[in-house]
Order: sequence, then structure tokens, then C-alpha cells
Amino acid sequence: MARFKTYKIDKTPIDSLPEMVTISKKIKGELFEKKFISIEKAKAWIEFGAANKLIARGAKKVKGELSSIGLISDTAW
Repeated sequence: MARFKTYKIDKTPIDSLPEMVTISKKIKGELFEKKFISIEKAKAWIEFGAANKLIARGAKKVKGELSSIGLISDTAW
């Protein structure tokens, strides 16, 4: 068992894929598990999720800043 960021990575090999791993994380009391063919693919998926989350948060922050100075209006149609 290894840890990467907030995920636990376990080796779960099968005959056809000896490098298969399973990542797991407890989210809101539920156990989330996902399988990958290699540890590199699992780490890439975790990094992608973290980067995507940062980008989404940054977009919200920029939109809030632009509306606070009056460059965009936040009215619903």
C-alpha cells in the first residue's frame, strides 16, 4: 500500500495485468475505488483531477473579481 496525495494505492494484479492498481478514498463516508492498469496511470488521473479542480476554482474567482469591479454583469436572464 502506498499513498499519493489523499488517495491510497493498492496493488491488485491479475493474470493478464500484473501491474494493476486500485486507488481508494473515503468521500463523505462512502468508499470510492477505481482501478488502473499501472501506478503511473493512476497518478496521472489523480493529478488531472487536482488540476481540473484548481482551474474551475480559478475561473470562479476571476469572474467574481471582474463583477466586483464592474467589468461584467452577473444578472440572470
